[in-house]
This record gives sequence, structure tokens and C-alpha cells, in this order.
Amino acid sequence: MSSHTKTASEPGQKFVTKKTPKRLRTSIRHDSIAAADYLKYKLPYACEDCSHFNYVESNCTLGYISHHHQRETQKKSYELSGKMALCRFLEID
Repeated sequence: MSSHTKTASEPGQKFVTKKTPKRLRTSIRHDSIAAADYLKYKLPYACEDCSHFNYVESNCTLGYISHHHQRETQKKSYELSGKMALCRFLEID
């Protein structure tokens, strides 16, 4: 598969080569968690479990976007795919 496409606006014109735009990937990685571990252990996986979470403003004190790591989003993600977006800066009190 070529990363270039050729187009011509009128008959008899030369083809103009255009690059295909790069595919965008999500920057948040989702880690697989075994169902047995999820049910057996109390895993700290949400912003609400972290000491960097500001409950009043519902955001991260380090400045990270916390929506993807909050409990409701994490539970929904796990139920749909068996994966969670674990924060690498999670700090437990």
C-alpha cells in the first residue's frame, strides 16, 4: 500500500502527488488486568485513590487531564475491554 495518492483536476494535466496523513494514535496506554486479580484485590487504579487528586475541583494537582483515569471512566473501560488506563504517577497515601 502506498502512502501517496495521485490526483488530477482536469484531463491532460499531470498527476499531483499528495501524502496520506499519519494515523493518529491515542497517547494513553491501556493495560490488561486479569479478571481474577480485579475481583480478588483492591487495586488502586483511579484518580480518587491518588494523593495528587484534588476532590474539590475534581482534577490532578500535577496538571494532568484526569478524566481518563477517574473511577467511572476506568470501570466502563474495564467492562468493555478488560483494560484500564493506569496512571504512571499514581501515589497512594
